[in-house]
Amino acid sequence: MRKIFTLLALLISLGLTSVQANENQPQGIDLGEYAFGIPTNQLNFTNQTPYTFSFWVNVKEYNHNEGGTHFLNARTPLDGWPRKDWGYLSSSICDSLNVIKFQCYEAPESGATLFENVKDLYLNTEEWAFFSLVFYTEDVGKFLLYKNGEVFMKCQTSHIKSLYWPKKEFMFMIGGYAWKRSPLNAYVDKVQFYNRALTQTEVQASMYEPLLNDESLLGYWDFENGCTTDSEGYMMADKGTIKATMYNILQTEDGLSNGTEIKPFTLREGVNPESVLQGVEEHVAEESNIKAYVSDGVLYVKSREEITNISIYDSMGRTLLTPNPSPVERGEIAIPLDLNVKGLLLVKVNNDVVKIMI
Repeated sequence: MRKIFTLLALLISLGLTSVQANENQPQGIDLGEYAFGIPTNQLNFTNQTPYTFSFWVNVKEYNHNEGGTHFLNARTPLDGWPRKDWGYLSSSICDSLNVIKFQCYEAPESGATLFENVKDLYLNTEEWAFFSLVFYTEDVGKFLLYKNGEVFMKCQTSHIKSLYWPKKEFMFMIGGYAWKRSPLNAYVDKVQFYNRALTQTEVQASMYEPLLNDESLLGYWDFENGCTTDSEGYMMADKGTIKATMYNILQTEDGLSNGTEIKPFTLREGVNPESVLQGVEEHVAEESNIKAYVSDGVLYVKSREEITNISIYDSMGRTLLTPNPSPVERGEIAIPLDLNVKGLLLVKVNNDVVKIMI
């Protein structure tokens, strides 16, 4: 009993607030119109410090602005244009296919360098996906963006010594408003931040659970046991020494970013990585309206109903392809399969899943 009172007294003395999670299902946070942000003034980084920023995300719905929807970025609204809005590292989701685009500003006076697509990168609604942004240096600065453990984008700059790293406080952010870009209306879970560049094998392992015994893990937010915030509203990591918070991006009358204010965390739906990674979480219909087969490297999908979306997974539940065809009436769709895999595949059409062998 004395231990309980001691803990309560400690929480009160530190000005901390504990918010409990729902024990019946995995818990994450609901971004809504806000951004999950990690302030960089606690990191002691330079422009050559490697890092890995990973998280699970599930988009509830899109309401793209003229420039799309803000995704992952590093910025300070206190800086000059365009870094105050889009960030020195900037990404957006746009157009009807919900394709992700990344760019990096190498220095305050420079233009933007676009990331190169290794594969086309889409982010569907109601799909849990694991993203890892990795930065490291090898004479040049290099970025890699992983989705579900596979590299989809890369970027490098030979101007690493001038790679922009603001001295003012700024934040690594998921979501949030930016000029002509909508906030990311999504659930976020299992956020991880390391001060080194994880290898692809390590990124894939961290999808299941973070590398808890790795000293480079500066912060891990699980959200399963609620969250403990200090008097300013910063949330302490479940593992590690750094903190994060939810930011509301303030705006000027003409829609430019103009500072931030801290908002409370809202606990909502989370992810069970083992369930997502080892199988598609929709039902496999016993009498499906969908027929699918492969012939000469082409996937043919037939449906009795309108096809609104298609996703292709391997036997572990990892996303391989999201063709995202325009909605079509009943009929057949032919999709070229440029996949270096063999064996069982799962094809999700709307909410039905069918199995095929290639």
